[in-house]
Amino acid sequence: MIKYGLLMIGLTVALADVSAARVVGITSMAELAEVAAKSGQNVKMKPGVYRMEDYLTPAVISNAVPDPVMGAAMISFSGSGNTFDFTGVAIEVNTEQLNAFGGKVMEFYVTGSNNRIGGLTITDLGNAPTDKGGQSFVVDGKNNTIAGVTLNMSGSSPYGYGDLIGKGGGTLVRLQKHSGMLITGLNIKVIDCSIYSRSFGHLFFVQGGRNVYFENCYAEAATRTTDEMLAETSGLAFDVDFAAVYKNYAGEKVITPGYTKSLSECGFRNYGSGGAEGHRTGAMRFVNCRAKNCRIGFALSKIEGDILVQDCEATGCEAGYNLDGVTVEKSRGDAVNGPLLYLNDGGSSIVDLALVPEANVTTVHALATIAGKDHVVTLKSWRNMARAQELPIFVGSSRPSGCNPFSPLGTRPAKGISLNNYTGMPVEIGSTVSSCTITSIGPVTDNGSGNTVSNARGLSAAAAQ
Repeated sequence: MIKYGLLMIGLTVALADVSAARVVGITSMAELAEVAAKSGQNVKMKPGVYRMEDYLTPAVISNAVPDPVMGAAMISFSGSGNTFDFTGVAIEVNTEQLNAFGGKVMEFYVTGSNNRIGGLTITDLGNAPTDKGGQSFVVDGKNNTIAGVTLNMSGSSPYGYGDLIGKGGGTLVRLQKHSGMLITGLNIKVIDCSIYSRSFGHLFFVQGGRNVYFENCYAEAATRTTDEMLAETSGLAFDVDFAAVYKNYAGEKVITPGYTKSLSECGFRNYGSGGAEGHRTGAMRFVNCRAKNCRIGFALSKIEGDILVQDCEATGCEAGYNLDGVTVEKSRGDAVNGPLLYLNDGGSSIVDLALVPEANVTTVHALATIAGKDHVVTLKSWRNMARAQELPIFVGSSRPSGCNPFSPLGTRPAKGISLNNYTGMPVEIGSTVSSCTITSIGPVTDNGSGNTVSNARGLSAAAAQ
């Protein structure tokens, strides 16, 4: 069993001195900006709806000094040792102001340490895109806790096509992303937070964060069928003749009918490094977190610390779990809009996933692909409920380009993998697979070499648990 004790070091915020301090009551955005720069306070904002533009005047914008790496911040929490009680507070951000700084923008940026920020709702109004990208909420510093924060996101371009006409390099149109909550700090706790995205960008993601703990967090995006996109008579996809950045099974880079796409990016994701100081990303833990209708529910790759996913769920996503070197315990997901699992050839993983039985309406090509070495994988039926539609588990195959659902799967070696399949779905072992142990209650086709295949018919999912 991997030990995750380091994840909790420093996560208990020592706020005894703050709790003894008098409560600082505030009633405006200007007062919030002022107290956010101070330390050692108990701050309570009067419940109500506030508008960012009441504070973010042209004079305030002109005096802003952007971070050279992260960009400009509308509100910066640079103080330390504070508690902020935003219960009943909603802050509205006019998306026209996302491009007011002429570069990357953050709506809220936490750079101080030993802070607790709770109860806040942030809502973007309108659909004006960011000028050069940005985030709604960025958490840096050390020992900060973000609790009960809700982000209602909008303001990006393109929106309505997922990543089909632009993501990273090689975009077909100008890319103006707007992402949700970015963690770059040390010993950060994110608890009971929710993001509802109507924007192209990630929801919760970690770049340079170390010892980051997520609990009871929810990420929800929207989906759209490719048939709906192809029915347009105007718009960005129409303007590029419905071209796509990904090839389909025919080798054509076009939006292909019969599939479902998420209109945002990943629900929970990490990158190798990031933040103002460029830290390498470290350990993370996710407990009882859920992703719905995202491009990938949990896109996680081990960098410099262990990653543990416990009792989590991914539904309606283009891919539920896309993993390298990750431990997943007692979690679940469906294959409604894409595979439950892409398990890749990075570090070895231990994966325990239950298949939620909802059927797909648009095309899905696989339940799972598994490549790499020495993974231990258990796939079973959620609450012993069988899935009516058959989807294969491919061992020796890899995720398609960008995890895009209409792009063809790849072929990769697989060796020393232990797969326990209690879903009833068929297993197809490719020619690049060797020395694997497969136990399955569904049919198995073995085109590899030196594999051990056991038929476990009659063994229920309940028994497998």
